[in-house]
Amino acid sequence: MKFRLTSVLYTLLIALFFTAIQNIALWQHITELFEANPPNSLIFAISIPIFICAALNIIFTLLIWPKVYRVLIPVLIILSALATYGMYSYGIFFDYGMIVNIFETNTGEATSYLSLGGGLWLLAIGIIPAIIFTAMKVQFKPFFKELLSKFGSIVISLLVIGLIAAGYYKDYASLVRNHSEIKALINPTNYLSATYRYAQYQLIEAKMPFKHIGTDAVNEHAAITAKTGKPNVVVMVLGEASRSMNYSLNGYDRDTNPELSKLNVISFKDVKSCGTATAASVPCMFSDMTKANYNPITARHQDGVLDVMHHAGIDVLWKDNDGGCKGACDRIKHVEMSAEIDPSLCHNDSCYDQILLKGLQQYIDDAKQDTFIVLHVIGSHGPTYDDRYPEKFKVFTPTCDTSDLQNCTQQQVKNTYDNTIVYTDYILSQVIDMLKKDDHHANTAMFYMADHGESLGEDGVYLHGLPYAIAPKEQTTVPLILWLSPEYQKSQHINRACLEKEAQAGGYSQDNLFHSLLGMMDVKTKVYEPKLDIFSQCRSISAH
Repeated sequence: MKFRLTSVLYTLLIALFFTAIQNIALWQHITELFEANPPNSLIFAISIPIFICAALNIIFTLLIWPKVYRVLIPVLIILSALATYGMYSYGIFFDYGMIVNIFETNTGEATSYLSLGGGLWLLAIGIIPAIIFTAMKVQFKPFFKELLSKFGSIVISLLVIGLIAAGYYKDYASLVRNHSEIKALINPTNYLSATYRYAQYQLIEAKMPFKHIGTDAVNEHAAITAKTGKPNVVVMVLGEASRSMNYSLNGYDRDTNPELSKLNVISFKDVKSCGTATAASVPCMFSDMTKANYNPITARHQDGVLDVMHHAGIDVLWKDNDGGCKGACDRIKHVEMSAEIDPSLCHNDSCYDQILLKGLQQYIDDAKQDTFIVLHVIGSHGPTYDDRYPEKFKVFTPTCDTSDLQNCTQQQVKNTYDNTIVYTDYILSQVIDMLKKDDHHANTAMFYMADHGESLGEDGVYLHGLPYAIAPKEQTTVPLILWLSPEYQKSQHINRACLEKEAQAGGYSQDNLFHSLLGMMDVKTKVYEPKLDIFSQCRSISAH
């Protein structure tokens, strides 16, 4: 049996469904805000869902037309159910940055979010409602009468919005001004508007010219390499979703760095990321722009630090195990890890980071010129933290062996996440051991920095990707760990005591990466800024 409804009533039902069900993450967030700072008026609080419903009624009135609605409405309901699940379960905000992250996430990463809980959620508020609303028989009037009905519905909705605004404009303005993240929770306008922006930018970018920078770059160490036969060989390990406060090197009360603690590394405190998601942070950290003036479109159409190294004649290689370099390695040698390299190190559409070590020793051994290698690890990528490390690295138990983090205790989530840090510690120690073996014929060093941090349920927030303005320190504070061989320190005139003091003082960020890497590789160019090089003030002729 099919229900028969006028298009106006059908549209209102859709608006009510989205307001009540598809926006539960919004209501949860507003409730938390009001619990912390109660509103001046109870009527104002009650008016918010009415305001949202009226606004959605206008939007759906413009979208619902004969035949079109049968495809559009079920698609929007299912997409919105997925968005609601992410927002409600993981504390995700669907702003532009999150949409970019979604479009640039590979299949393996995307499927890690699939779970029984997510499937039941999609069924309950997505598939079943989509079937019900599709089964309803909607009666549309002749075209001009339909236009008149839609016009009347929009006018009534605008009157409702106007009356609310007239009485509580200051309250709404204050709420949105102080909590701009609310806009990224209103479903479906959040992901629709952000997707439109993404598509618009892609069209604009297609016509933008590419800008080369640092073409004047010179490798000042090349002459020394030619004379002594000892090149600089630096390995940068790019971490994923790794938060600094869970490293025992930084004072964490668990021994998550059993290997690195034996290797005389230098760990920097209070290092800030440029973004809270890989798609935002990686292009930013490898660009010459600082967070304050960073423009993602410019970054995608301009050389990064690896390109500048390449201009200087340095051998640059990127090995990836985390779904791509987000443009940072597009113009240099890069290799994607896969099960074809070593099936024993791969499972569930992803590989353990140990696969990045395959062939690395030989590549370092064969280095005849100054060489820079990036290993992009999958590290602590959630929500399936248990998939990121082999069984023997399950040090902390019990663990959360599902992507439904909210169904595990916070201790289980913490245990599983900490195991990923222990495994990363092992990977870094293996890289250092390989570099040590070549200290007789090369000046070797390792530079480790993560792209962003991770939330583990603090204040009900999981994973990462919150708008930077409201993101907690767990998502914006990242590890920065250095290992410098004695020969490298001598070659670069590094005063280790000075560097250790700088590391303890902290206050650095991913703004420093571009210039620090150029400094590490002895690259001189007009785009290099010594004041942003973390090594610059710790170089001295007398250092040993």
